[in-house]
Amino acid sequence: MNDPLPQLLAQRQALLDQLHAIDRLRRGSLSRQFFTKTQAGQTISQGPYFVLQGFHQGKKFSHRIPAEAAPRVQQQVDNFKHFQALADQCISITDHITQLAEGAKKNSRPRKSKRSASGKPKRS
Repeated sequence: MNDPLPQLLAQRQALLDQLHAIDRLRRGSLSRQFFTKTQAGQTISQGPYFVLQGFHQGKKFSHRIPAEAAPRVQQQVDNFKHFQALADQCISITDHITQLAEGAKKNSRPRKSKRSASGKPKRS
């Protein structure tokens, strides 16, 4: 049987290299907002206005983004999502590496101690 450990270590290193390559990111999501108003019987639409919204450390944040910066900020938001996906993969692989290194069996459970059928301790 092939030893999967070297392959897993190589996969983890590739993920870490990809994580290292991401140098700009922003959490949240970028949305486009429009405002409408009625003037002299006509509906006028203004916008788009770009807003970066999200949560950080349990607090909501919202920042207006200039239209010329929106493509750059959207790329940074996409980078954050990609970073999270890579980090999740890295965690899974590292967990698998740890299990292999410790010799853990898949789906192993600790043995239960012998007790009476009722589950109550025996009287002495």
